[in-house]
Amino acid sequence: MRRVVAVWISISISAVVGICCGQLVTRSVIVRDKLGAVCGRGHLFALVHGHGIYQADVDRTVNESHYPAGAEHTEGTSVDRQSALADLIANAALLAHVDRERIPRADVKREINLLRSQFRDDKTWRQALGQSGFLTFSLWQTLRNDLRARQWVSKRITPELEVSESECRGFYDSHPENFFVPERLRVSHLFLAAPPETAPEIVETKRTAIEALSVRLVAGEELAALAAENSEDEATKLRGGDLGYFSASRMPPDFVEAAVKLHPGEISKPIRTRLGFHILKSIDVQPARQKTFDEARSDIAIELANQKRTSAVQKLIVRLGESGRWRTDLSSQAQYLRPL
Repeated sequence: MRRVVAVWISISISAVVGICCGQLVTRSVIVRDKLGAVCGRGHLFALVHGHGIYQADVDRTVNESHYPAGAEHTEGTSVDRQSALADLIANAALLAHVDRERIPRADVKREINLLRSQFRDDKTWRQALGQSGFLTFSLWQTLRNDLRARQWVSKRITPELEVSESECRGFYDSHPENFFVPERLRVSHLFLAAPPETAPEIVETKRTAIEALSVRLVAGEELAALAAENSEDEATKLRGGDLGYFSASRMPPDFVEAAVKLHPGEISKPIRTRLGFHILKSIDVQPARQKTFDEARSDIAIELANQKRTSAVQKLIVRLGESGRWRTDLSSQAQYLRPL
């Protein structure tokens, strides 16, 4: 009996010692740094709530940031690597804070369904998962963590996003140029395409056709009916050639030059632009003006809230980035760890 008790005591002591050693290893910067080198992940650059960030993680992040721009494999500049390390620290700290966030399974499933809907069938979907290195379970975990992070961040920055009436008024008064509305024209047109690459004989055919249509307009036919029958602008022909309201900057200069000469209801002679031949009819002219504060208030509130959101997120990232316990001085060639 005593021997059995002694064995169990020995096992218990061994288990406690093992646990303590395990915790010591996971918390020891020096040990984690050595293990990283042995496992091929390079030096330990940061330790964030027990999560190690290694040289390989920074390299991968730098490469991923350069990939969309088409850059070749690169180690990145010192600034690139410092920025990548700061992002990794912030992300690790964020994940350490979001464990208590509760996300309904239905929300995660909805995110998965949104991703799945972008693929034509299950086979393509599974292939995409495999190429991305995801299993269904790991994708579920990733999306759940992403939703947790968004929820956690939203709770912390929402109180900072409120925009007051006085802030809106101050922005309106200090940025009058943002609320100037230039003159806007509303014009209908009948269009026959003749871009620069059009063969000369086709250009002449189009010119003859547009002149014939102009004669029919002079004779009293409606531009809307002729546009529906003959116009080659597929986007507008079914609404009588109506282009809606536009400012001068949105149309070719020669088109605008002809349009501004017309009074509402007046029809132009055929004109040619770089796109082809047009007959224009002026519908309305809205003179240039300044928006009132009441008109601009909602847009201003959105703009200021977006500015505050950006600022709040940046401040939160800085605070999270300060959660790293140890960090490498990447501006130096020396590989050593220093406390943050």
